[in-house]
Parts: sequence; structure tokens; C-alpha cells
Amino acid sequence: HPLCWVGFPALAALLGAFSYYHVCLRWQQSGAATLLGFAFGLLLLVTGEGDVVTLGIMTAAGILSDVVLKLTHRPAYAYPVLAIGVISWLLPLWTRTQWYHDGAAEELGIDYADGLMLLANWWGLLLLIVVTALMGYLGVRLINKN
Repeated sequence: HPLCWVGFPALAALLGAFSYYHVCLRWQQSGAATLLGFAFGLLLLVTGEGDVVTLGIMTAAGILSDVVLKLTHRPAYAYPVLAIGVISWLLPLWTRTQWYHDGAAEELGIDYADGLMLLANWWGLLLLIVVTALMGYLGVRLINKN
């Protein structure tokens, strides 16, 4: 369903919290989120699912996440910042809406593409950002239990 596609970053935020938390436990110095953000952005670039802008956004989200962790010492506050960066993968839905619609219609059909357009506005992006951050926070809180 199109809403599941758009909601993928929120699910990824919840499930990715476990890996993020364990990386932070093992890598005590700063930079874990930067490395994770860069690695994901590079993976998207290499597979053709992202571009240099996606790589830059993911890396910036990682850097900002590391800064939040350094300032707060709380992974539950830092990880949602990294998780929001995953939305960069879907940014063309909001920045190149007609192109995204046309590609989805060609690949999956017009009904699917029209379904994607339900969230292709500023409030859809805002909703996705909030839900993704909340799921990231919840994920870290579940694993940390603090």
C-alpha cells in the first residue's frame, strides 16, 4: 500500500534503534551515527536509490545526531535525529512530486501513484518526520528500558 511505502522510515526508525544502540555501546567515542549515516547514504548512492544530496543529508543527520548525543549523553534523544535522515530517501516525493508520481505510475500503476500523492504535501512530510522521530525514540527506550 502507498501509505506503507511512505511510512517506511518510521518502521526503519523503530527497527534500526536496536542496531544503533548496540553500535553506540561498543563504539564509545563520538562518530558512530556519522558513520552509520554516511554508510546508509553511500549504500543508497551506489544502488541508485539516492544521489549526492541524499548522501549529504544522511551524513549531516549522522553528524547532528552525534552532536546531540555528545550534548545530552542520551541515545534516546540522539537516535531520532539520525532516523529522520532516512526520510531523505523519499524526499523526491515532496521535492519532485510530478516526477515521483510519474515513476510510480509507470512502475506500479496509476492507483498506487495517486495513493502516494495523499501525503505529497507539507503536512504529510511533517507527519512523517514526527512519527519517524517518535518511533526512533520509542525504539531506543525499548532497548534501553530507562
